[in-house]
Amino acid sequence: GRLKGDASVCYARAESVDMALQFLDDSPFRADSGMDRINVQRAKFEQHGQQFQKNTSRFSNAQRKVARLAALQAVDWDEGENGRITGGKKGLRIIVLKSMFHPDELVGNGSDKEDRALLELERDVRSECEKYGVVEKITVFSKNPSGVMIVKFSQPGAASDAISEYHGRTRKGRKIAASFWDGVTDYTVRDVEIEQKEMDQRLDEFGSWLESQEVPEEFQLKVQEDS
Repeated sequence: GRLKGDASVCYARAESVDMALQFLDDSPFRADSGMDRINVQRAKFEQHGQQFQKNTSRFSNAQRKVARLAALQAVDWDEGENGRITGGKKGLRIIVLKSMFHPDELVGNGSDKEDRALLELERDVRSECEKYGVVEKITVFSKNPSGVMIVKFSQPGAASDAISEYHGRTRKGRKIAASFWDGVTDYTVRDVEIEQKEMDQRLDEFGSWLESQEVPEEFQLKVQEDS
């Protein structure tokens, strides 16, 4: 059939959806697009047809894809500069480590103490991971109750070796779980109250900006004085 020009957008924050609905709906597709306007609406996921198929799988499509790539990577990957699996597929280079810490261990009476604890943890993990290969980046999700860290290596082989060494190891009485990142899971723990305050502040600032703009004469409210 003919393309309808539909597209879906996934925002990191729920409040961004409401702002998109408010400001983008019925707006011009491009500045010079004339009558072409965008229709924006909240995505709806509905059942098509009469038969309902229950999804009993515990794994997402992204997780299945990662599992297949991990199996290939374990037996057949290029150690060269590109770090690709035979067939041209990119190797997996980002791993997730859980139970590496408890959030209370990273919270001090002052920000300096907390920063030092984070730096010490990152330094220790980097030192360990560099035994397997070049580490490009380490991210500590300090507020995640599962004690999550993400490590990005420059080569897939290093990531595979790190998982083999970390998974099942005990650290400070906690059993570590190591796996490849599925590419979609966000381990950030957000403070809803703070985010709401920040959102309210942004809306207030935007409202103040709107009020400061000069309204064209044809849109100005005209009041007819009584004669």
